[in-house]
Amino acid sequence: RRCGKGYSRGVIICCVASAMPSVDFRSRFFGPKVGIDEDPVTGSAHCSLGPYFGDKLGKTVVVGRQESDRGGLVECILKPDEGRVCIVGTAVMTVSGQLSIAI
Repeated sequence: RRCGKGYSRGVIICCVASAMPSVDFRSRFFGPKVGIDEDPVTGSAHCSLGPYFGDKLGKTVVVGRQESDRGGLVECILKPDEGRVCIVGTAVMTVSGQLSIAI
């Protein structure tokens, strides 16, 4: 698959969730350049989307819904004084392992 230049890890599609009272924004994340056709729920994307929609909507806590097949809700708690976004949601373990480092 050939991807154009102009983005690094992926592409986020998003919009305000006007028809969903408990959700502030909806999104999808695609990363074909790094082998991810569509990520089910992308925490790193919500760390950018949270402040964007928080500013647009005048809120310090926003909720995003990622609309993949599995989908999920991510609550974004904005902490602009600390330069941080706390994300809250449920997770699905997809891989587990053990890392050994020889010292």
